[in-house]
Amino acid sequence: MAEKVLAPTPLAHSAEMPVPAEQDFQTDTVVIPVKLCNLPPLNSIANQVLSLSADPDVDIRRLAFAMEADPAFAAEVLLLANSSLFGFTSRMSILRHAIAVLGLDRIKALAVTVAMRAFLGQGGPLVRQCWRHSAACAVIAEEISPIFEVSGDQAYTAALMHDIGRLGLLKTYPREMTPVLEGSYADMPAVLAAERAAINVDHGLAGAWLVKNWAYPQTFAQVCEHHHDAFDPKDTGLLHVVKIACRMADSLDYSAVRYDAMLFAELLQRLPASLRREVFPSEKELRTNLKARLAVFEMGA
Repeated sequence: MAEKVLAPTPLAHSAEMPVPAEQDFQTDTVVIPVKLCNLPPLNSIANQVLSLSADPDVDIRRLAFAMEADPAFAAEVLLLANSSLFGFTSRMSILRHAIAVLGLDRIKALAVTVAMRAFLGQGGPLVRQCWRHSAACAVIAEEISPIFEVSGDQAYTAALMHDIGRLGLLKTYPREMTPVLEGSYADMPAVLAAERAAINVDHGLAGAWLVKNWAYPQTFAQVCEHHHDAFDPKDTGLLHVVKIACRMADSLDYSAVRYDAMLFAELLQRLPASLRREVFPSEKELRTNLKARLAVFEMGA
């Protein structure tokens, strides 16, 4: 999917559908709804953290200085670092110490978590439903990442961002997206078809466009666009992890929308032979872990 916006052009609508007043943007392969185009990126501090942490040799003092520029943001990062979500054994009260101890990937994960929560705001039941799925997917991705030799913190961050398109569409087009998210479907392709019927783009393509437009890492765009695709031997290890984690979250009743998701045992049996592992956590282990780690969000911490 091309990143370049070619020209503003109205969405094509059937005779039965009302034509919205605003114009949407046409790229080489997809029409991006204009309100989504105007959606601002995540917290500017999180953007700086993502940019700085892309350099493995970044000076920790630069990272700390960027985060300390927003005391409220820095305080929430520390709050989450000490919460059940991340489960660090020693309590930390100084940001620079936390960065030095936790490392770049964990700090990136913390920063994106804080930024995502701010991006969503208070929200309503549907926003919380979508966030619950993203957070569950992130925790599962981190849990299974060592099986595929992928960094746990990288898996967590990518999985947390994988549905940013759905959240972005809900934030900018609540009237159109609400009936989609309140519906019930036979399978995930039916969910994606409903999104396209409502708004001309599904959340995978919308998310990929958003993170590219926000100049986030290319790996985020790949995960956003392809996490509902069939398993492919050519997928990166990170994409494999997020695809599996997303399906596992749905099978454990953490789906963002109601559809006939596979049971956990069936999902494991239907994984391609190349992805089957004897060491996957059990359904009971994952349910227990999710309940404990996501409690921080239920409490509003």
